[in-house]
Amino acid sequence: MPWTPELVYADADQALGHCGPLFSVIWRQNTTREGARRLADSFRQWATAGQARHGLVTIIEADAPLPDPSAREDVAKFLQSISDEVVVSTVVFEGSGFKSAAVRGVVTGLTLLAKQAYPHRVFATVEEASEWFAKEAPADWHMSPGGFVKAVQGIRRLVP
Repeated sequence: MPWTPELVYADADQALGHCGPLFSVIWRQNTTREGARRLADSFRQWATAGQARHGLVTIIEADAPLPDPSAREDVAKFLQSISDEVVVSTVVFEGSGFKSAAVRGVVTGLTLLAKQAYPHRVFATVEEASEWFAKEAPADWHMSPGGFVKAVQGIRRLVP
């Protein structure tokens, strides 16, 4: 079944969109409490209108700074709150070097804090995440690594 990407929201700090069973948040700049609330509200609105099982794709762009503790806590609460609906999740933190390692540490901390009940892994690129995500996705999604990349790229192309 062909999936059509849709952009739900975009500003300088974040972009939210979905494609098929995948919901994606792209943290472009600052991860804020307002952004975390917008993420939770948008996911809930989307999730109640569609199927029961979802995939979550979080992309952290290379220039995004580390979130402040209150925003981290809000994102962790969101991740915990969707444990019954999400069946697989990945975080892609783009970039390399010390900053990316620091972001990876924060993401790992959020994962531990959220105590996610679903498979979740962190990768450096969408392409690196694709094989793992496709393997973890429910069989009835018919998700291939290429299909995963195409869905994520479709959402990103809509971001102004």
